[in-house]
Order: sequence, then C-alpha cells, then structure tokens
Amino acid sequence: MLKNLKALYNTCLFYGCVFLFPLSPGTLAWKLFRSKKGKIPFINRDLICDIDTLNALPKNDNSLDEFTTAFSPFIPLLALNGLNWKQRRKILSEGLRKMNIDQNFIFDIPLKKGDVYWDFFKILFNIGFELIFCRKITPIEFEEMYLGVADINCLIKRHTGIPNTKARWKLYHRVVILLSEENKNFIFSDSNAFKSLSEIDQVSIIVEDLLTSICIQCTDLICHLLLLYSPFEESFKNHLDNCMNETLRLYPLTDIWTRKSTTDERAWIASLIQLNRNGWSDPDHFKPERWNINDHPPLISWGFDARSCPASKIGYHLSKNIFEKITLDKDVWILPASNFKHERTFPAGCQLWIGKGKKPDSLKWQFKGKWKTHFQQWFYSRFRVIDQGELW
Repeated sequence: MLKNLKALYNTCLFYGCVFLFPLSPGTLAWKLFRSKKGKIPFINRDLICDIDTLNALPKNDNSLDEFTTAFSPFIPLLALNGLNWKQRRKILSEGLRKMNIDQNFIFDIPLKKGDVYWDFFKILFNIGFELIFCRKITPIEFEEMYLGVADINCLIKRHTGIPNTKARWKLYHRVVILLSEENKNFIFSDSNAFKSLSEIDQVSIIVEDLLTSICIQCTDLICHLLLLYSPFEESFKNHLDNCMNETLRLYPLTDIWTRKSTTDERAWIASLIQLNRNGWSDPDHFKPERWNINDHPPLISWGFDARSCPASKIGYHLSKNIFEKITLDKDVWILPASNFKHERTFPAGCQLWIGKGKKPDSLKWQFKGKWKTHFQQWFYSRFRVIDQGELW
C-alpha cells in the first residue's frame, strides 16, 4: 500500500510539473529528484536516476524513444526494432565509413547580433548533403529539401506543434529523385543492401538517420560551444576536447529516453541531464578540468546499449572542426546576450553577437521577444506530450 502511494505521489509530482513549468521533462527530472540513486517508481514505469542503474538493466536493443513521432510522416529509425532495424543499422554504418569528414568545408561565419541557430543549421544542412551525395546542393534542391528538415527540428525543439506536411513531402519526393540519379560518388551507390530496401526505408535513412541527425546534433553542439566560449575562452583554446565533453555533459543532445516494458523489465524513462549530472561534484557548473582525471562517471550522450549512435564520431569531429574554424580566427569575437538563458533545447534560439575586427566600446546587449518564445515552447511542448504520448 505504501509503495503504491509513493508511486502515485511521484507520478503526480513529475507529470504535474511537466505540464505547469516551462522546462523540459529531462530538466524537471533533475530538479525534482537530483542525486537520488536507483529507480524512482511511477505508476506505470520507473525513472532511472543514475548510470549504474541504467547499465544494470537487462540488455535490450529495442527503441529508446518509441513514443516520439516527430519525424512523421516518415518512419523514425529509433522506433524500428528487430531484423529491420539491425539491417538498417548495418547499412547505415557502411555508408558512414565512406563519408569524408576531413575535407575542407567552405562556409561563411554568420556575423550578426541575434539568433544564429538557424544560420548554423543551414551550414550543417549544406555540409550534410555534400557528405552524403559528394557534391554541392543546387538551389532547387535546397529549396525543396531544407524546409522539410528544418520543420523536423522545429517539432523536436517544440517550436511548433504540428508538422508541415507539405514541406516534408517536398523533401521526400526530392530525395526519391536524388536516389534515381546515376551518382557514383553517392555513399550508397555500390550498396546492394541499400538498394534492396523499400523506397520509404531508403528515404528514411537519408533524411532521418543521416541528414537530420547531422543538422540537429551538430548545430546543437556547435551552438552550445559558442555560448560557453566567451567566459571560458582560455579553457577552450587549451583543452578543447575537455570543454566539448563538459558541454555534452551539461547539455546532452537528447532530453529523455523512454522504453516500453518487456518480460524482463518494467517500462522506464531516463533524463539525460540527470544521468550526466548525478554523481559529479558541482554537477551544474562548467568545469572542463574534471576531464583531466579518469575517476568520474561515464558520459552518456550519443545513445546507450545497442542503441548507441553509429554517427557519433562523425558528429563530434564535424562539430569540432567547424567550431575551430570559427574560434581560430583571431579577429572574430563572440558574446551572448545578457538576458539570454542557456538551455538545452534553445527555446529562444542561440542569441549571440558574432563580430569581426574591432570590438565596440560596449558589448553588453539584450535580445527582444524572450518571454514570447518561452511561452510558445511551453505551449507546444505540452501539446506534444499529450498528442504523442511522449512520457507514458
């Protein structure tokens, strides 16, 4: 009886806060349960609080977020299970090995005062296309593809509540045209396994597993790095890998993982923010020097168990290369808005002033529309929780 009452209390506390407060479910899990160990029982599932408990779960290669349908009307890779998923993962890994991430990508640094998030998203979209098809994208291809990929990110980030189906079908049909072309440099051009897949699976691998993943994960990581660069410039210059690990620890690329129940385990959810802060000293502070020693919990950011991301190395090194190109230019300076709150999901975008040359006498600045963007994300994120059954 007491156990059931505790589960009811935990459930009401967590889900009540999810609907009331303008914070992501993963952030709320950390704020509510902090450094608790083991499992927090809810009525229908458990909240996994620490990495040791996560690693002790029965081995399972099922999806980590089957409740998310942000990629509709396509088939999300992470919602695939069984033979189909394993086959696609093998094909994806073969294609990733053919990507040349060491090439010199040319892009213009967005020199502006304001939201630079979508500027970097466009840069990563063009680079992602070039990595997959080994050629530059044409204007008509960009026009028909970019809005669909951007819309996927808008729904994931809770900047909207309903997918732009028209933009996504334009994206779908353009990728079908690309796949019908004779392009010997295409990373799957000599893969019979890829060619044997259905049309929707082929499009899904290109759009979701590759192009969207590169755009979202690399843009997010680069923007997090740029927001932290100004106050920790010396650390970034001398210990970049430490700073990248610490950035991923504080701002993981995913908010929550969910997994359905099986015969071996109860259904569960886990907050990536909580997993990556639980067990650390000063867990909410940016301390890149902590990575100079090995006696610390592991970093959980690019997946877990059999669901680890096969593109993690590409995402990490591509983000690192682009960030270095920006910050190694000695004439470039970067300053976040003074009223900007750095959050994992970028509810107000990435508000930076990126300039080149002589700095103005006063670098303090503020952006407008802060409360409007926060309200929009709160509304759409609650709509998504209800519409997609994201947490139950």
